[in-house]
Amino acid sequence: MDTNTPQCYNSQLKPSYHGNGQRYTSPTNGKCKRLIVQSVNPTSADTWEERNLRSKIPLSTKLAAWLINTIINPSRNVFLWLFVWPLYMFALLMPSRNPAFSHYYKPYLMRFVGQLWAARSQREYSLRSETGEDVRCRTHALFPRFLIVYDTRTRTWTRTDDEAVIKQKPYIAITYCYSDMMQPGNGAKVLIRRSRAATLGQEFDAYWLDLECLLEDPAEKAQDLYRMSDVYRRASFTLIMLSDERGWAAWGGRLWTLPEALLSHELRYKAGENAVTPIKLFQLAALAYSHAYHNEESQITNSLDALEKDRDLQLKEESQMINFFALGKDPLERLDRNLQLKEAIWRRFSSPTDRYRAEKVYALMGFFEHRILPDAAETELQALARLFMANDNDRIADRMISMFPRDKKAMNQWYTKEDEYGAKLWDIEPAVQVIGVTSNGALVLDGCRAAAIRWKSFPHVAFATRRSIRRLLALAWPYLAWFLIVLGIPFLISGNQEKNNTNVGLCVVNGTYTLCDTHNTGEPPLAAAGIAMLVIAIVLLLFAPFLTTYGHSGQVVLARPWLIGVRGVISAQQASKYLYGIQFGDSRRTFYTPSGSLLAKPTKNDSKFREGHVSQYEAALAAPPFDPIEGHMFTLVDTVSGTIYYFRAHRPPTVCLFTGTEGGQGRFVLCSGKCSSSELVRETVLRMPSYISTHMNACDWVALCGEA
Repeated sequence: MDTNTPQCYNSQLKPSYHGNGQRYTSPTNGKCKRLIVQSVNPTSADTWEERNLRSKIPLSTKLAAWLINTIINPSRNVFLWLFVWPLYMFALLMPSRNPAFSHYYKPYLMRFVGQLWAARSQREYSLRSETGEDVRCRTHALFPRFLIVYDTRTRTWTRTDDEAVIKQKPYIAITYCYSDMMQPGNGAKVLIRRSRAATLGQEFDAYWLDLECLLEDPAEKAQDLYRMSDVYRRASFTLIMLSDERGWAAWGGRLWTLPEALLSHELRYKAGENAVTPIKLFQLAALAYSHAYHNEESQITNSLDALEKDRDLQLKEESQMINFFALGKDPLERLDRNLQLKEAIWRRFSSPTDRYRAEKVYALMGFFEHRILPDAAETELQALARLFMANDNDRIADRMISMFPRDKKAMNQWYTKEDEYGAKLWDIEPAVQVIGVTSNGALVLDGCRAAAIRWKSFPHVAFATRRSIRRLLALAWPYLAWFLIVLGIPFLISGNQEKNNTNVGLCVVNGTYTLCDTHNTGEPPLAAAGIAMLVIAIVLLLFAPFLTTYGHSGQVVLARPWLIGVRGVISAQQASKYLYGIQFGDSRRTFYTPSGSLLAKPTKNDSKFREGHVSQYEAALAAPPFDPIEGHMFTLVDTVSGTIYYFRAHRPPTVCLFTGTEGGQGRFVLCSGKCSSSELVRETVLRMPSYISTHMNACDWVALCGEA
């Protein structure tokens, strides 16, 4: 590593030099530090340092727990009790620093400090702002830039770019099967010849064919792709050219054929030398989309049964899309259909010679109200982000940030097709706004609330229990014992002095008075009182571990907000012990989540209360500690709601972002930091109570879910 090159910059743009291990931003001073993770079974991790579970509760609380456990469960170490007990007494007297209470979780003190690649607002500079594109302008009802027009006088076909002619000229849009272009005998020339003959045969003198009307210059082609959907909208009809009737499947698998068909007013087709025949969308679905489109990889890796299921699902989705365009649906269904369109277009293949990496996005954008100007340098994620920002009414990207991808390999890509929790896109109410996209394809969010997750140990948590006279007295008795000791020792000393004093007095000896010594008989009152005080004090001190533990027991009614992480699995009882120490009684301080993670299991008929079932702990404990696809097993403890969550992730998440709500719960994205680019990596998504977001501090811009 080059020590002269900064690895990252903090929010004040101060450079930091460090190694390549996993880092986190300190919630105390904002510095970039190496991550230390407490673990049930520490191992030598490559990217972070691991240690045993640690708790910062007071020493007297820890010693009291040890003394009680030694008495209840005697062992070989019982003789140590006599040595630990004086240490406990000393710790009880030592003034301990009470933890400060706060209404908020520890803050996330980092922000995205890089440049935006594309921005929502025109007032924000972005790396592609020189294009001058206005993403909010309405882009429908445009016309082709070129048409192929037949001159009846010269009987020749010429390409024209005269706007006056193009706007007034009825024309046919031609679509074809790409495999026909690969046939021997110069397939392109054959296609052009057949297209011209069919155009004249339909009594038209103009047509649009991409082979002749799309220019190769990148800037010119971007303008043509920008208008592509209106080429088919404005055409009198779209003519599908096939070499024969067997070409429907190949035509239906092409990238652009779906928007070409769905955006056209009327469809006709010509197969071989047959006549031009009108065709309805429903008929087209049966002919062109009744075959599964699979790439080579899926054919190799999937079984025949899986392929059959995929085909049935694709047919169902595309049938629904046809019904949508034929009948019309409400806005929520429109949102779902647009995403189905996206998936259908992504299943198709594009021309191997096309130089646009995001060509599929440009085929999709014709179905949206606003479009984006194609850019040969951008990726699919960047183009999708720009398209969704331009069409902000649906807030598609804002919603997708809160979704838990079913495909774990795409965890850090913000685009999510299916939610692991089963929610639909419209079920999520976003609490953030996407304001831009980075060069890595990450979305830049504004309006986030965030909290730092503590991994190095369980902190000393400030908490309060339900008030009780008995608990207050139990806490006071050990200190009263020391008062009795301080008071009893002087009494005992004074009594002993009184007893040992020699007094001279008159005594009667043989009937005569004489001087003699007189001694006190029995214990003096002061000495007796001192002994009684010391006995009572010793008894109280012997029971002090039980008294102080009982005094701190009971239901936790208020606790300082903390999010604490552990690698491995701990139970709710263990979490309570590390947070608050042991207790007497049956008051539960930490609960299992009923629906907060994929491993959550609710109580059903066996309980009349909504709560998590203990079986989720048993299942998490029995699961392998590491899965190659889903990652390590982790535990997260929240002190505000008193809830414990089990989840898998490849790296310990150090930041918790509140991004939206769904189904009566908040969506919280747990992220690890990538300090070199000041971006966050999505590790998992939890469903936690929405109200805990009020205990999170608002933070500056954050960049989330860039391409891996």
